[in-house]
Amino acid sequence: MNSSAVIRSKLILFGMLLALAGQGLAQSKADLQRQRDEIAAQLANTERLLGQARENRSNAVSELQLVDQVIAKREALIRKYREALRQNERALNGTDSEIRSLEGHIAALRDEYARMVQQAYRMKLAENPMLYLFAAESFSQAVLRFQLLQSYAELRKAQVTEIQSAQEDLTAKRTTLEEERRTTQQLLDGIAAEREQLNADRAERERIVKSLKSEEERLRREQRQAAAERDRLNAEIRRLIEAELAAERASSAGEYALTPAGKIVSEAFERNKSTLPWPVMRGVMTGRFGRQNHPTLPGITIDNNGIDITTDAGAPATAIFDGRVTSVFDIPGSGATIIVSHGAYRTVYSNLTEVTVSKGQEITRGSTLGKVRSVGGSSVLHFEVWKIQGNEKSPVDPSAWLVRG
Repeated sequence: MNSSAVIRSKLILFGMLLALAGQGLAQSKADLQRQRDEIAAQLANTERLLGQARENRSNAVSELQLVDQVIAKREALIRKYREALRQNERALNGTDSEIRSLEGHIAALRDEYARMVQQAYRMKLAENPMLYLFAAESFSQAVLRFQLLQSYAELRKAQVTEIQSAQEDLTAKRTTLEEERRTTQQLLDGIAAEREQLNADRAERERIVKSLKSEEERLRREQRQAAAERDRLNAEIRRLIEAELAAERASSAGEYALTPAGKIVSEAFERNKSTLPWPVMRGVMTGRFGRQNHPTLPGITIDNNGIDITTDAGAPATAIFDGRVTSVFDIPGSGATIIVSHGAYRTVYSNLTEVTVSKGQEITRGSTLGKVRSVGGSSVLHFEVWKIQGNEKSPVDPSAWLVRG
């Protein structure tokens, strides 16, 4: 293989590698942009709910919880910006390396072209091709010279085409480099803007905490009242689930056993873990599952059997999966509560008003159950998931079942 063919094959291979690398990088960039867009949308929704809470100063604790979520989501957005920045810096270095490689290939092609022209002049191919052909001493030599002239013309044309193509690639890469530099600056500007807003969010949090400290006595009274309401709700949910199981045992020779249909529903519910929709269209999780410290009161812990989702006033609460309504009841201070059976699982929706379903009703995923009740300018849906396994009846973390929000 002559040197021109070697250069040509290397250039083709180089172009293929660049195309594959560029395709992977573009996909990664698109994924990061999608993630940033999702977080930005969540942040905008949280800020909107925070704006509503600020209009009604009667629930500063709810406002603080939303500020905490704003801070968390803004920090997540900044991390994605930094990840994109690191990726773009790698792309910049890669494009710069590609440009240097292309410049080297073009230089090699030009050198090869120059040597080819010089060799042609030494052989008198380029002075007057027809004289070179007619000067042949025999017909067979004339045929060989004709073939040589054809090869020379084709090779020279191919070399020119390769040089032009490489130069076009080089121009495109230089344009890409400029675009990546602009993107880098935009990412840096985005990080700076989000960090500035993050500092403002943290200052706002400090302001709320200070205002709440001056009302500690009132907050402790409210916390005791809320804890009592939560205990009553927990006890009633557990009592009703046990009553349901007792009834099922009575109809199955003294043992709790799922019907074939119940097993199918249970298995379908389990298969959809981490992909189930939220029970409200738009919302922010402001209360996590399990034991946690009170956001402002030292020494106070909260035991949460589910999660709390702050949403718009009057937002509809919807079923996250197909099932059957097994209980609808009211507890003072907690609004209406609905329990839905999904075989070996139960979902619980609390703090509702204007309930639209009744006990025994079969419902489907997305069915409206009622509206989220507003208290003190705050609309919070309390949502639980219970698992029934043998004699075990316990709440599990609902956030593990819902699609990430």
